[in-house]
Amino acid sequence: MACSSMVFIPFTYPVFDDLNWMFHIDAKSFDGDTLVSKQGKFELGFFSPDASDKLFIGIWYSNIKTKTVVWIANRNNPIHPPFNNSHLEVSDGNLQLLDPLQRRVWGTNLSTASSYVNRAVLLDSGNFILTNGIEIQWRSFDYPTDTWLPGSRIGFDKTKNALQKLTSWRSLNDPATGNYSFQLDPNQNGEMVLLNNLLEQRRSGPLYEGQFIDSADQGNYSKGLFNYSYDSTKHSEYITYNVFGESDISRIVLEFDGSMKGWFWFKGHQNWQLVWSAPTGNCDRIHFCGAFGICDINASPPCECLPGYVPNFKLDGNISDYSGGCVRKTPPQCGSKNEGFVRIQNVKLPASSKSMQVGNDQICEYICLSNCSCNAFAYTSDGQCLLWYDDLIDLKRLPNNSPQVEFNIRIFERSNKGILRKKMFREMLLCESATNLPKPGTSAKKRQEKKGDIELKFFELHDLKAATDNFSPDKKIGEGGFGPVFKGQLPDGQQIAVKRLSTQSRQGIGEFKTEALLIAKLQHRNLVRFLGCCVEDEEKMLIYEYMPNKSLDYFIFDESRKSLLQWKKRHEIIVGIVKGILYLHQDSRLRVIHRDLKASNILLDADMNPKISDFGTARIFNGNQNEAKTLRVVGTYAYMSPEYALAGLFSVKSDVFSFGVILLEVISGQKNTVSYNSDSPPNLIQRAWKLWNDGKAFDLVDPSIVDSCPSEEALRCIQVGLLCLQIDAGERPTTSSVLFMLSNEAMVPSPKQPLITLNSDLSTTEIGSSSINEVTITALDVR
Repeated sequence: MACSSMVFIPFTYPVFDDLNWMFHIDAKSFDGDTLVSKQGKFELGFFSPDASDKLFIGIWYSNIKTKTVVWIANRNNPIHPPFNNSHLEVSDGNLQLLDPLQRRVWGTNLSTASSYVNRAVLLDSGNFILTNGIEIQWRSFDYPTDTWLPGSRIGFDKTKNALQKLTSWRSLNDPATGNYSFQLDPNQNGEMVLLNNLLEQRRSGPLYEGQFIDSADQGNYSKGLFNYSYDSTKHSEYITYNVFGESDISRIVLEFDGSMKGWFWFKGHQNWQLVWSAPTGNCDRIHFCGAFGICDINASPPCECLPGYVPNFKLDGNISDYSGGCVRKTPPQCGSKNEGFVRIQNVKLPASSKSMQVGNDQICEYICLSNCSCNAFAYTSDGQCLLWYDDLIDLKRLPNNSPQVEFNIRIFERSNKGILRKKMFREMLLCESATNLPKPGTSAKKRQEKKGDIELKFFELHDLKAATDNFSPDKKIGEGGFGPVFKGQLPDGQQIAVKRLSTQSRQGIGEFKTEALLIAKLQHRNLVRFLGCCVEDEEKMLIYEYMPNKSLDYFIFDESRKSLLQWKKRHEIIVGIVKGILYLHQDSRLRVIHRDLKASNILLDADMNPKISDFGTARIFNGNQNEAKTLRVVGTYAYMSPEYALAGLFSVKSDVFSFGVILLEVISGQKNTVSYNSDSPPNLIQRAWKLWNDGKAFDLVDPSIVDSCPSEEALRCIQVGLLCLQIDAGERPTTSSVLFMLSNEAMVPSPKQPLITLNSDLSTTEIGSSSINEVTITALDVR
């Protein structure tokens, strides 16, 4: 039957009357004619890589000046000169590419092809499809090359027995299939693996809340850009990813050298921005530390043994091969009373686990303990019990802010399990205090040799019980989401505050370690002084100097006590808070973002001097890093900056915003709470802005201190507070500028209208019985 033919030109969604036809794009398109998607996002046509005389059919971004190819049809069978009469056509229900001699060099090979296939469409997702108008018969997304686009799948089609994977180019200018591939690991649930030919090079780790666990060290900024999902059915198993902004342009590329790179095209930029790459070092190599070894990129040497194991390699300064791994210190003694598990957090789980669905972690532990061949277990938030029966390989230390999947290693030590667990945890804290929080420019080897640089003191449980009358209710001085705080007194007469983490605490082991390690390294008169910690049995406690005057909110929000803080003292407290924040942001050897500054976290000593406390959610910035992004928003809603609450983006300016709220609260003696009275502004920020706009800002001052309050000084503070609350983080002053404006009579810029209220959708967040202005948010779904 004769076939009609049509020129392959840009179109919206063409409708053809012919049921059997030829639809072709001629090689002259190499000079400019291309097929463009409906909204002009992608183009399909002929192209030739730089320094190449080979011709390919491919897809690239149409709105990006530098040609960025994302898919190639005939990557392994290019067309050679001369190119005349080469064309792509649809014939008898199949796409096929013909060379100048009309030989078929590539095709879709649909076994069920029919003349009813009458459309070839390039979608704005970058997916090139063949359809009969009702069903898609073929799609380019099922045959990726080196680039992973949002919405496309990496996985396995069980019905077609087809593997969808990324494969690298052979070289920089040769798109033929190279040595590297990136695919779903068939032996793991939702893990990706990088192969060099058939040899495993790197694993991604499992997915956790939309992120691969091994991406924890790829920069927090990228975590808010790529959101992955895993789907497994009887027909298919695959992973896809999407980006949070519909207009954002992104791609993940497997480079010809085996590296993986995540790229983003941000509005306002004129080139691609690299937001993450892997591997990042030797710790990404699967067998680098061998069996039962764990890799720490910040340590020297980088490989250590798991608890209960000793090196099977020689430790010296010149060693470079750790692949011998580790062996058990004590032979397995199944059923021994000294048998148990040591829990390890912030670690990439090892390869080759078996999984089953169980009710809780105790059942999972029992299953592992019942089989002498089980070396370790982990229990995930979705009820999966992961069990390891073979050698444990590819373990890696992850940053403290990594997803909290606890890994439990089986031990057979001849000692009390509680004492052993305490010892292991202490050693881990001491090690991390020396390596994870380095001085800028300090080598890993030097850091390890100077463990004594910061003394991390450990208290014994029996001493703390004695100091607090066995944690008597009469000694309880406060309670938060982490658990109760008790007043105590040591034998030498020193008064202490013991922060005792409850087993139901929202503050997990990661926050505990962060606070213990971080505040031990921070010393400033406006930061609460950390004395040490206790890790024994199942107890985790932090010990601080005792603050006899409790916290700032205890005074300023209480009608009977607020008058005790007259203006002069309130101003001193304000300036003291700023000095403490400035130390965190600029003057300490670490650059720290607190992320939960609020009135209740400002403690007052005997002289009413302010001390910033509670560093469990703090984050450290390295080098010239200015901001980061997270999917796990932590903090208190009433004090959160808009970019952090709504997009997970935080920086030093996030703390400046929180300080602005505290400043207005100190001046007014009012909480920044939502009011549902239609006759009054909905919150303190809006009330302050309205009074400022109306020229009545002094009316904001707490009536109990009006007589002691100089109007010019109060108005300056209110103006600085409003500047700190600007919607655009870039328009907020730095902490040093805030201190200067509060301490001098220099000109203060005029503020713009601050954020009046956050997205109303947040007000419906399920938070139990607490007020949304009081609750500490530990997991906010950012969209």
